[in-house]
Amino acid sequence: MIRIPLYLAVAQWALLAALGVLVVVMFRQLGRLLAGASQPAELGPAVGSLAAPVAYSRPGEDAVRRLTPGDGQPALVAFVDPTCPSCEELVGVLDAAGRAGELTGLRTLLLISDPVSYLQISAPFRSTGLEIGRPAQAGGLRSYRVTATPLLVAIDAAGLVRAAGPVRQAAQVRAYAQACLLPEPETTLAVVPAAAARGETST
Repeated sequence: MIRIPLYLAVAQWALLAALGVLVVVMFRQLGRLLAGASQPAELGPAVGSLAAPVAYSRPGEDAVRRLTPGDGQPALVAFVDPTCPSCEELVGVLDAAGRAGELTGLRTLLLISDPVSYLQISAPFRSTGLEIGRPAQAGGLRSYRVTATPLLVAIDAAGLVRAAGPVRQAAQVRAYAQACLLPEPETTLAVVPAAAARGETST
């Protein structure tokens, strides 16, 4: 029977352990690389851009309605789906904000991509008093960059996007609602007379 010296046995196990650690490190690096390569595209339209009109139909209706940014009415547009738990949370928060009067003066629209029948599987979607629509044309949604849901977009009265992102908390929704009601950007800039800027006074 061949006896393996103790130091060789120890070295063998140490080498195996080192190889195991090396394999784990390599797989972690590979996972990070793949995760970085598969990150979703930027979510939501660019802030400051002009929001595109959206054609949609309400559940149970054949008539096509339109959301027309810039028509003088600010709007909160939520891209949500009944099969998304985070979307259910956002719908619940929006519904509560509407009942509390925090969305007064705003048009609030929930846009879904799932079949209309899916509304029945979600209690927040079934019970909401907010307007729900399903886009009638996919082309108008391209600029909204809905790569994931939920996506909430705040549009002011002039049709400009004031905020966009995957929000779902009450404080965030309130901030988006306030962003819709801000004055147009050009009216928020104070114009300082040249004489005053130089420190001159008139006599």
